Amino acid sequence: MSSKSEEVLKALSSSTRRTIMRQISEKGSASYTEIMQVLGLDPSLESGRFNYHLKELSEAGLIERINGEYRITDTGKSALILVDQVTRESKGEAKVDRFGVLSAAMSMSPRTELTLFASQMGFMFGSMVSILTFALLAINNALTPGLILPMLFLPLFIGFPIAIISIVKMIGILRRLKVGFSVILFLGNNWFLIRSPNRNTFFLLTFTIAGTVICSILTIILPFVSVIVLFSIQWYGLTLSTIGFAILTVALFIRAKRRADRMEEIADE
Repeated sequence: MSSKSEEVLKALSSSTRRTIMRQISEKGSASYTEIMQVLGLDPSLESGRFNYHLKELSEAGLIERINGEYRITDTGKSALILVDQVTRESKGEAKVDRFGVLSAAMSMSPRTELTLFASQMGFMFGSMVSILTFALLAINNALTPGLILPMLFLPLFIGFPIAIISIVKMIGILRRLKVGFSVILFLGNNWFLIRSPNRNTFFLLTFTIAGTVICSILTIILPFVSVIVLFSIQWYGLTLSTIGFAILTVALFIRAKRRADRMEEIADE
């Protein structure tokens, strides 16, 4: 575990400091006096202890003070999401860094997060398309031995390279951030990017990518098994749905990339 992760874990080991962070997070920002009132502390007697907690959180990079108001940093948001989830899962048992998630979350930039997510989705898309293509080739060979339709190879030529490139990228991130195989998990409790402050964007993109994949699969397989007729109204409807989901996915990804670039620019200032 990195020294930065150790500092964060130390800062969050105190229930008082976790309460301070949740209070600031819920309100967006909070003043010194407001936080003391929530904690029920006496300013004349306990200000020293309270200042110590604020100092620990600030030095760990979890909170910052702007114009007299305390705010949660991006690092603080990631850590708070992680700690809240682990608390629900383990009822306080210390399993925080079981997959190396916290160590990576503390050091991963918004652009790296987006690259990781794109690799995960590319792996999912490429794998599903490749598996479908092999299944269709097997069915075609069983129904018409010796007759191979060239158009069935097109999805394979697209999906297989995407899957391979995505795996290579994921392995690179896995080795660099030392997060173990949690890097390739998707929507389970230990999915890596569920800890990200940008997770809502990732979930929305996951939905549009899944829609693109499902509609494209149906567009190919339904005419093949004679459920719908090629170039019929139903086929055009599926094709338009595929295009619509694809356009929405591209638009959301561009928006996510611009936001990631903006966040890094702000961090560099």
